[in-house]
Amino acid sequence: MRRKNQPIVRANAIHHVYQNTPNGYLIFYSVKDYLICFSVISVLARRYSIQISGVSLMPDHIHLIVYVEDPVRFRAFIREFTKVFTRLWNQHYQQSGPLFNTPFGCTPKLAHKRIRSAIAYVYNNPVEGRLAARVEEDRWNFLAYAAAKSPFSEKLRIDKARWELRKALYTVKAYRKEGRWLDYSLLEKVTQQLSLRETQQFIDYVVRKYNFIDYTAATAFYESYESMVLAFNANTGSEYELVEDTYGKDYRCYKKMIRHLCLAKGYVTMERVLTLPQTDRRRLGQMLMRETGASDTETAKLLRL
Repeated sequence: MRRKNQPIVRANAIHHVYQNTPNGYLIFYSVKDYLICFSVISVLARRYSIQISGVSLMPDHIHLIVYVEDPVRFRAFIREFTKVFTRLWNQHYQQSGPLFNTPFGCTPKLAHKRIRSAIAYVYNNPVEGRLAARVEEDRWNFLAYAAAKSPFSEKLRIDKARWELRKALYTVKAYRKEGRWLDYSLLEKVTQQLSLRETQQFIDYVVRKYNFIDYTAATAFYESYESMVLAFNANTGSEYELVEDTYGKDYRCYKKMIRHLCLAKGYVTMERVLTLPQTDRRRLGQMLMRETGASDTETAKLLRL
């Protein structure tokens, strides 16, 4: 029996799953956040035998396109993902409390047209958020990885790589083989001696190793991958059944503010910023509004005020 306020989940149906945050706070401040989240979903999707054909990790929310075979198993997957990623994130940023709103948003898509529209909507979230000009240009909807092994870095030759990079890759390979997700201390340890070029190669390698997305299931609603991408870029899709107040907002402001704090103001990492007392973070918010043009709402979401 479905509990009160729980979203409707149907057996043997495709669903659009949506998780946002309390007060619209940001989730993803760095590449490490994205990679760890992706690895957790990857490990648990395989553990619970969950088919996922679409993903979009946005700065303050997450979208998934999921084929639900067993609603009980699917709910267990969402519950454990939320628990695990929240624990890892809170420990790293020295925060407490829930990272996501409950219950999660979820709507079954039964008609062919509704399914296509939901898939397009999810993959196009970064474009609507001004994070990419075309759907295949965003790293964190992972669409480019359907067509290329390393879409955002130079071709990787492991046998020609420096020992530091090879060691990082071997570590990731071992974690993936053992069914373990990545964590912050691991990523910091294996990447601290990598160059910018090597870091980009490392990121692509991690996504490739942990990638769980069933692109075939998505392209089944189109003639091919190419025609699917063409359709995405021509039509952003629609979502009338989930209440989302983030669609179409300009997310570039968060990148600008993070760069300003970490580089211009010398805080280096957002971990240091978020552990400051609230009064200090409020002063930083006022400074960001003056120097970057961000709004009060945007600075509050960034600084968790």
